[in-house]
Parts: sequence; structure tokens; C-alpha cells
Amino acid sequence: MDPFSIPRAAIGLGLRVAKLPLDVAGSLLRPSRSDVERERAETLRDAARAQAQIAEEEREREQQQAREHREQAAQREREKKQQAAEEEQARKRRAAAAEQRRKQATEKAAAQREEAIDAKAKRDQLETLEAEKAALDEREVALTAADEADRLEDAAARAKGRRKGA
Repeated sequence: MDPFSIPRAAIGLGLRVAKLPLDVAGSLLRPSRSDVERERAETLRDAARAQAQIAEEEREREQQQAREHREQAAQREREKKQQAAEEEQARKRRAAAAEQRRKQATEKAAAQREEAIDAKAKRDQLETLEAEKAALDEREVALTAADEADRLEDAAARAKGRRKGA
């Protein structure tokens, strides 16, 4: 050992002894490495729980939106079906009304044909009766003429008979 190494060792030891209360106080005030790691692990667990909760809330929100979309789609489908049913009923009503109009037109045309046939039959019957009347009138005229001719013949025969007898 040399003369300088003893004081150097003493000074180093003295410094270490003087520093010891500070190291002990520091270790008491400063958390240990395991405490720091425990706190860090707890913080990470809390962060993971928070993220899990956020993810759960997001999943629930998305499920709610999906439910709402399904309900809206179902409502639209019901409305489409109802509209289709209403359109079908309207089409059937229009078809029934058109059928009714066709029936009425057919019945009206048939009635007009019947009236035309009846009118023609009446005209034909009237013409026949007029022809018969004309024939009867001609016969009456002929009978009257024949009677007149007979009367005149009788009168001529009497006049001739009176002249001959006179």
C-alpha cells in the first residue's frame, strides 16, 4: 500500500458512509422497481379495461344501429306490400268497373238491336196493314164500281126494256 492509497480509501469509505443515509432515505421515498412495474401493470390493466368497455359500447351501438336498419327495412317491406296490395285492389276495382261498363254497353246494344228489330217489325207490320188496307180499298172501289156497273146495267136494261116496251 502506498501512502496515497490509504487516504483515498478512507475518503471513499467516508463518502459512502455519508451517502448511506441519503441512499436509505431515497430508497424509502423512491418506489422500488417492482412497485413501479406493479403500478405500470395496473395502469395497463385499467387502460385495457377502458378499451374493452369502449369496444363493448361500440359493439352495442353497432348492434342497435343494425336492429334499427332491420326494423326500417322491415317497415319499408311492409309498406311496399301494403302499397302492392292497394294497387292490386285498385286494379281489380278498375277491371270490375270496366267489365261492368262492357256489360252495360253490351246490354244497351242488345236493347237497341231489340228496339230496332221491334221497330222494323212494326214498320213491316204497318206496311203489311197499309198494303192490306190499300188492297181492301181497291177491292171496295172495285166492288163499288162493279155494283155501279151492275146498277147501270140494270138501269140500262130497264131503260132498254122501257124503250122496247114503249
